[in-house]
Amino acid sequence: MKMSLMLETRLANIPGVFIPLPDAPRQALPLDAIKVSAGFPSPAADYEDQRLDINEYLVRNPVSTFFFPVEGDSMQGAEIFEGDILVVDRSVRARHGHIVVAFVNGERLVKRLHRRAGRVALVAENPSYPTLEIQEGMELEVWGVVVGKFKRLVA
Repeated sequence: MKMSLMLETRLANIPGVFIPLPDAPRQALPLDAIKVSAGFPSPAADYEDQRLDINEYLVRNPVSTFFFPVEGDSMQGAEIFEGDILVVDRSVRARHGHIVVAFVNGERLVKRLHRRAGRVALVAENPSYPTLEIQEGMELEVWGVVVGKFKRLVA
C-alpha cells in the first residue's frame, strides 16, 4: 500500500495525469445486446437488458491504470486524436506493436513500440512524423501500455 501511495503522490505532480480513485462510486450504464448496424434493427428482436461498467471494461488493474489526455496528431493512423483520453495500464508488459506511453529524455510521448533485432524505436502513426529510433545515450522509459481510450463526440 505504501508503494502505491508513493507512486500516486509522484504521479500527481506530473501535469496531465489523471489518477483513478479506487473508492470512486461506479455507475453501470445500459448496454443493449443488439449490435448497432448500418441498417434498421428489428423491432421484434429479443434482447436482454445488460449494464456496462466502464471500469470493468477498460480497467483491469486499478492500481496501475492511469488516464492521459492526448495532445497532437502523430497517432491519427491508430485512431488516436487530440483531446482523446488514453487508458494506460502499467501492469501490462509492453511488446512489439503495442501503443505505449514512453518517456524519451524526459519527454512524454505516445507511440507504437517497435522492438526487433536488438533495435528499439517509437513509431508515429502519421507519415508527417519520423520514427524515433532509440540510440545509445538516449534515456527511454516505456511507462505503460495503452489499453483503451475515451473520445467525446459532442461537446
